[in-house]
Amino acid sequence: MKKLLTGIFLLIGVAVFAQPGTAPIKEMNGKRYYEHKVQEGNTLWGLQTMYGVPVEEIVAENPDLKNGLKAGQNVYIPVTAESAQKMPTDTYKVKKGETLYGISKKFKVSIDDLMLLNPELEQGLKKGQEIKVPVNETAVADPFETNTNQVDETDVSDVPNPFILDTIEKADGSLEEVSFKFSDSTIRHIVMAHETMYSVSKRFMVSIEEIMKINGLTSSSIKEGQVLIIPVKQERIERVEIKDVPSDYDPEGEGPVYFAEKESYNVVLMLPFYLGSSSKSTKRITDLATQFYMGVELAVDSLEKAGLNLNLTVLDTKNDSATVVSLLSKPEVLSADMIIGPMFGKHVPVVADFCKANKIRMVAPATIDDAVVESNRLVYQAVPSSERLMAQMAVYMLDHNATDHIVLVKPEKESDMPLYNAFKERFEAGRGDGVRVTYVESTLGTFTGQIKRGVKTIFVMPTNDRATAMKFMNSLNRSAFRSSPKNLFVYGTKEWMNFDDISSMYKNKFNFHYASPNFLDYYKEDVVAMNKIYRKKYNTDLSRMAAHGYDVITYFTNTLLGGNQNPHLLMSKFNMRQLSGKAGYVNDGVFMIEQEEYELIDIDNHE
Repeated sequence: MKKLLTGIFLLIGVAVFAQPGTAPIKEMNGKRYYEHKVQEGNTLWGLQTMYGVPVEEIVAENPDLKNGLKAGQNVYIPVTAESAQKMPTDTYKVKKGETLYGISKKFKVSIDDLMLLNPELEQGLKKGQEIKVPVNETAVADPFETNTNQVDETDVSDVPNPFILDTIEKADGSLEEVSFKFSDSTIRHIVMAHETMYSVSKRFMVSIEEIMKINGLTSSSIKEGQVLIIPVKQERIERVEIKDVPSDYDPEGEGPVYFAEKESYNVVLMLPFYLGSSSKSTKRITDLATQFYMGVELAVDSLEKAGLNLNLTVLDTKNDSATVVSLLSKPEVLSADMIIGPMFGKHVPVVADFCKANKIRMVAPATIDDAVVESNRLVYQAVPSSERLMAQMAVYMLDHNATDHIVLVKPEKESDMPLYNAFKERFEAGRGDGVRVTYVESTLGTFTGQIKRGVKTIFVMPTNDRATAMKFMNSLNRSAFRSSPKNLFVYGTKEWMNFDDISSMYKNKFNFHYASPNFLDYYKEDVVAMNKIYRKKYNTDLSRMAAHGYDVITYFTNTLLGGNQNPHLLMSKFNMRQLSGKAGYVNDGVFMIEQEEYELIDIDNHE
């Protein structure tokens, strides 16, 4: 009599922490990381060599490494093009009917990594084509086919096979394994009238990015009757990665916070409209808040067309602390998935504490105190602080001005010292390649002595004070005869653009530069197109504040709620970085702006 032996086994995930291709890849906050578990003998230099990622970048992503490596510690290393090239690879021959999607799943690697390893795949995939695939111990090949490139069976005989479901004892006493085979395939789906790309992706459990890639789409907009190729599996049987179950949310905890995926999300917008009478109201603030909201409204229209369903609630804070506190008791605020606002820094800590206690993500659309971010994992600082702008200016100069004569001028006002220190500390940290760029420190009274004929000289004057900036520019102008103006450069702050006392002629003459959190080019094709839509909707031109509102809600709802990590923006650059495991996120994305021929230009994108 045949005896059915029920094969119950534990699928144990074995992680080999040695190099790209064997270390597991984890996605956090829209970025992909190798999760490396530190072993005895590991060093930061060794990790740099192993993964092809500079030590500086590894430490930036793992601030606790400043205290050294500890055995058993998890280190998150950014996945880069260089690290992908260090993956151990094997050669794989493409079979008839296979797709990039199918191969990526077979070898447990992303389509992007396959493209990095095989640039020729941009021309398409062909039967018989030989491509590079990572040697990944968690990858599972087809159990019913012979592949000469696979590791010899004796090397993996003790690894459980997740496709073997039962073992049957036959009449002759021998054992036979009963297993299921699965293969990747696609279906053709005809879009129905009510469907969006978002609903289609949820229906078939395939990401929007994968659907767009396999169909060669550049937009997530779809229409009734359109035919979409959807990658699916005939049988959804695969090796399942065993992950730690997220514990209950702890407001004072450390590490990533997990949120459930939803069909629609509640977003609350807190702005100072000053509706009704208020002694604190000003027309300028009301206008700015209104423009920001108009940009948000325009973005919500686009988001809904893309299939991201938002329930937007708009609340008036009136720049009043009591009003802000009262708004926090509203049901729509308590059920929010994200709060954008408030605008004024003095109200931010109250709302941030509320979000921290109630597990709600908070996006600060204006500059806020870094201290708020440092103590709250759920706060996202959309606009870099003045200190962060100066630090990023230092990064730019390290990369672009290594051979120039750089003079850092120390400001006289104590209020400007955080800017001075931010630039100095980041500049002295260097580029991470072992090469140090030299600079000279000077004062407002002596800096002109650094002017040298025929030498390109860059003066960094970190001040937001009008009088200090004026004193500096007047001194420079009086001594400029010692050199050609084309060799004299001034790097200040964005606040100088509001100093009418400083002649635009001076700024033009001395090649004025500054770091900015945004840059709106009204002549770019996408901005022109959006301005036409804005005019049609509101009968006015797109303002900078409206563009800011559009970018803030587009970026943060997409990346935090919708899964799209690269949404199209009008004037902003978001490069979000978590300060520490217990802290929130700051924006390191900045533009370097130069005044040239009385026009402001974005240096990186100037032709």
